[in-house]
Amino acid sequence: MTQPPGFEIEGKEHKVYKLIKALYGLKQDPRASYANIDEYVKKFGLQRSESDDTLYVQQWGKYLVILVMYVDDLIITSNHDDHIA
Repeated sequence: MTQPPGFEIEGKEHKVYKLIKALYGLKQDPRASYANIDEYVKKFGLQRSESDDTLYVQQWGKYLVILVMYVDDLIITSNHDDHIA
């Protein structure tokens, strides 16, 4: 770790802060969020992918809904607008 550009302190370039926990909350937060969202999404019939825990898919005949989670974002897409709503 190094001091950010523009914030170096002359003569103390080797000194940096050692963090005891993650900057944006506890390290377990993403895991807990995924567990809550997983339970909620499954109520709507979406199935979690076997290869990626953050990918959910549901298919009704020719209609497809895909939901992807990434940290604190959700992306929902479908080939039919009514299924997203």
